[in-house]
Parts: sequence; C-alpha cells; structure tokens
Amino acid sequence: MQQDEKQLSEKEVAAFLKQHPDFFRKFPDLTEQLDIPHDTGGAVSLVEYQSRLLKEKNTELHSRLQQLIENARRNDRLFEQTRRLTLDLLDAQSIEEVEQSLQDSMRVVYGVDYACITLFVPAMSMQAVTEVEMQHQLLQHFGRKQAICGQLSDEEMELFFHEDNKVGSMAACLLKNDLGILSLGHRSEEYFKSNMDTLFLDYVAEIVSRRLDILL
Repeated sequence: MQQDEKQLSEKEVAAFLKQHPDFFRKFPDLTEQLDIPHDTGGAVSLVEYQSRLLKEKNTELHSRLQQLIENARRNDRLFEQTRRLTLDLLDAQSIEEVEQSLQDSMRVVYGVDYACITLFVPAMSMQAVTEVEMQHQLLQHFGRKQAICGQLSDEEMELFFHEDNKVGSMAACLLKNDLGILSLGHRSEEYFKSNMDTLFLDYVAEIVSRRLDILL
C-alpha cells in the first residue's frame, strides 16, 4: 500500500525552526550536514555561522557604544567650557571686562579668532554706534532673524568688528533690549556657515545682554 508523502515547503520548514529554536540541540548531528552560504563560497556549520553573525553584531554594538561615550565626553567638555564662560561674564565688573572675558574664552577655548560687542548706546571705550543710519546698516543684515552666520563683504565685516581684521566668516546675534550686537569672527571662510545652528550664540548673547543691562 502506497503511503502519501506530504512535501513541506521552505516557508513551512522555516516557520517550524523559528517555533523550535532548540531543534538542533536535540539533533546536533544535523548541523554537520547543513550547507550554509559563506562569503568565501564554502560551507560552514550552523554554529560557526551563528558565531560569525554574533561577532559582527557585537562589533557594531561596540562601535555604537564608543560613539556614545565620545559624544558624552564632548558634551561634558562643552558644558564645562560654557559654565566657565558664563561665570566669567557674570563676574565681570565693567563692560570692558565683559568684552575681554568674551574675547579670551572665544579665542582660547572655542578657537574663534574675533569676538566683538557693538553697542547702540555710548559706553566708554567699547565700540558704540549711535547714528541711526549706521544702526540701520547693521540691522538690515538680520532681517527678521535674531542671528546670522556666513560670509559678508570686507566692507560689511568692518561694520561688525572693531578693527580692520581679515575675517573670513562670521556669526552675529542681536543683544536683548536693543543694546546692540554680539559678533564672532573667524579667519576661515568655512568656519561659520549660513545653515549652522545658533543656539549657543543665542545663549551667550542672552548672558551678555543681562550683564550689560546691569552695568550700563
């Protein structure tokens, strides 16, 4: 008497093995007969194949962990640098000390070549612009934005910085209460770009504004 044989499809076999992950523990001899594709074109046992996959995944996870650790260290350094800058600005006892603290921190800690505060009110030795027309020329660069970044012409750069410096790119932010403008400059034309984030610049400008509000 001929017995009907049911042919299992590949999907049924795969589904069975998925539901019974310990199958090859019960039949370990079968792993030696399996033909698993390998990069070299040869055949390897299931255990060796799984071991290689786990090793690759472990390497990927280790790389991600290292990246997270490095990002955490970078954030710690940035936090400490920002904290020191904030304390220096708050400790400043004159508007000249505010600008000097800003310049020192930006050059030494952040690698920014120029840092400048331009006020719209007279203030001792700091750069002050009281002429309405000159203020208008400065403000027109901002439009409706609170901060700008990128490149300007040499003539336009001179509006934002005290001296005739070779500024390749700049970032500027309006100070609160219409006090003036905070400007950062770098010799490289690629340092400050038009699409960069200005959150840090906005934060520094707010601290400077509050301190100058008290000292002026």
